[in-house]
Amino acid sequence: MKISSLGWVFVLIFISITIVSSAQAPPKPKPAPAPTPAPKPKPAPPKPKPAPATTPEPKPKPAPKPAPAPTPAPKPKPAPKPAPGGEVEDETEFSYEMKGNKGPAKWGTLHAEWKMCGIGKMQSPIDLSDKNVVVSNKFGSLRSQYLPSNTTIKNRGHDIMLKFKGGNKGIGVTIRGIKYQLQQLHWHSPSEHTINGKRFALEEHLVHESKDKRYAVVAFLYKLGASDPFLFSLEKQLKKITDTHASEEHVGIIDPQKLSFESKHYYRYSGSLTAPPCSENVIWSISKEIRTVSSKQVTLLRVAVHDASDSNARPLQAINKRMVYLYKPKVKLMKKYRNTSFY
Repeated sequence: MKISSLGWVFVLIFISITIVSSAQAPPKPKPAPAPTPAPKPKPAPPKPKPAPATTPEPKPKPAPKPAPAPTPAPKPKPAPKPAPGGEVEDETEFSYEMKGNKGPAKWGTLHAEWKMCGIGKMQSPIDLSDKNVVVSNKFGSLRSQYLPSNTTIKNRGHDIMLKFKGGNKGIGVTIRGIKYQLQQLHWHSPSEHTINGKRFALEEHLVHESKDKRYAVVAFLYKLGASDPFLFSLEKQLKKITDTHASEEHVGIIDPQKLSFESKHYYRYSGSLTAPPCSENVIWSISKEIRTVSSKQVTLLRVAVHDASDSNARPLQAINKRMVYLYKPKVKLMKKYRNTSFY
């Protein structure tokens, strides 16, 4: 199709108008840049798998409370101090009740110092039986020679003791060349020693001590009969201390003639004290000549102490193969009878 010149004029005008309109029109706004996409959230870490169930460990047991420290055992009381002559001065800690907690069978357990009362093999008293006795003439007559001494008489709870202040200053007794000084004397009823199983009404112990602390006890046995002159002289003091434990009465000067003795027939053996601590360093000399005492005097000695027992005699102890001698002096016969038989 052909365009007329007029047509070209209109075309040119249209183009001009279009150009002018394009120049005057505001520029089209640039399109906003597309927003930066938000970063994708990181995937949550996978949940930890639950640990397999395990047996819970046992809770440790609380440490046991330390046991309270044991109360220390009370220290045992020391044994009572011995009196002059070795025997216990205070006799309240033992008794002569055979079935008592402090009786003779228990003496060795009451104090360590008294153990010999239970385990000793040379204990006293014993039975002086003819079948165990060896007759001897080697010892010599048993003599004493005491000097006047100040004395006190004491109720020891189980016996009555006559004590010499500082020991009697006389010669005392001499045995195997050793001198023993008289310290005290006391009485047991009934007798502690027996002769062929026979027990007597009373036994008197004269307790002597050497310088090296060995003991010699001279014992006299009594049967009921006439009163004993020496005990008779003490009756006034005995009545004053009746039933008064641990009391003492001053006696004054003892006439040595009432105590000195000579025994030509006596038993001799090695033994012990017959009361705690039962020491086994004692030479016993027991007169074979039996003396007499009145029942009133025996009763006075027993009533004076008023203990729970009717006796203050220790039971007989085993001899244990000890030698027991009976001293008898040699018989000096006139020449005309020397070869004569009396049997």
